[in-house]
Amino acid sequence: MTETTTQPGTVITDPQMDGTYYGITVCSVGEDGDAIALGHHDDRRALAAFNAHARRYLGLVNVADDPRADAQDWLDAIRQGWVVFRTPDPEQGEDPEWIWYAEDSSETNPHARPVTFLSVA
Repeated sequence: MTETTTQPGTVITDPQMDGTYYGITVCSVGEDGDAIALGHHDDRRALAAFNAHARRYLGLVNVADDPRADAQDWLDAIRQGWVVFRTPDPEQGEDPEWIWYAEDSSETNPHARPVTFLSVA
């Protein structure tokens, strides 16, 4: 991977993600098991992509890491929103080694991207 020098807070239009499952591009977020998918998706389809990501990328059984987990129990953990992806800003206390940060936004922001979130905590 080639390093590029960009200014802190620079908008990223094509964020690097971990993988694509069932046509949905997914990335882990943080250390608690949360994830983000590019685009707005049906909750069940998004959950299928998040589960595939948990299996293939994280080595878990599913997002719950429980073979007895029921999909219905996890649908409330999924929500849709809009974010602006940008480079980290160390002056704001952000880790400069992270690839990007996603800031909640409104859909009226010209840089906002539709996303689907999985919040496991």
